[in-house]
Amino acid sequence: MIEHNLSTPTSESQRLYLDLLKTVLTRTGFPGSYRLVGLGRGWHRHVLPPIRWILDRLKMELVLKPDPTERRIGGDFPSDAETMVGLVRLDNIEKCILDLLERNVPGDLIETGVWRGGAVIFMRAVLKACGDENRVVWVADSFQGLPTAMPNDREIGADRFSEMQLLSVPLDEVRSNFEHYGLLDEQVRFLAGWFR
Repeated sequence: MIEHNLSTPTSESQRLYLDLLKTVLTRTGFPGSYRLVGLGRGWHRHVLPPIRWILDRLKMELVLKPDPTERRIGGDFPSDAETMVGLVRLDNIEKCILDLLERNVPGDLIETGVWRGGAVIFMRAVLKACGDENRVVWVADSFQGLPTAMPNDREIGADRFSEMQLLSVPLDEVRSNFEHYGLLDEQVRFLAGWFR
């Protein structure tokens, strides 16, 4: 096993940095400033799609009041956040990375299907906060949205995702998002293309 001189983010400044980054990437720190472009898990998911279809045809926007619980668990699609996964999943990503660093588990990190890159930006931030200079964070996506669903996937409603333009985020935009946070460096590599 390779020994690394790493520190887990136990200092107050490291903890503040990672916690602040989570609230910015998810926009949970700005509850009144973000709009939803996707629907949550509640009753409005079934009622609002026909209304959204009409508004789309009329080139009008439907602005829904964000539900803090849905945003926390990643149950909605915020219009301006870099991630839709929510705070709970970012906490899980952080715990997993800290665990592998503490146990000296070798290997790189990857996210397959990155949307705007928020979760994988956070992965890079955790490594940087801990002083890891060896692991690569792989950013794998088609950068063209989702493919057309297979017949079995259509039965569970997955066919609608291939039609959602908001899920199509170009590579240049994801790369730019890394730059905004000062986290685009030689430890970030992009894999563009389709995968199974």
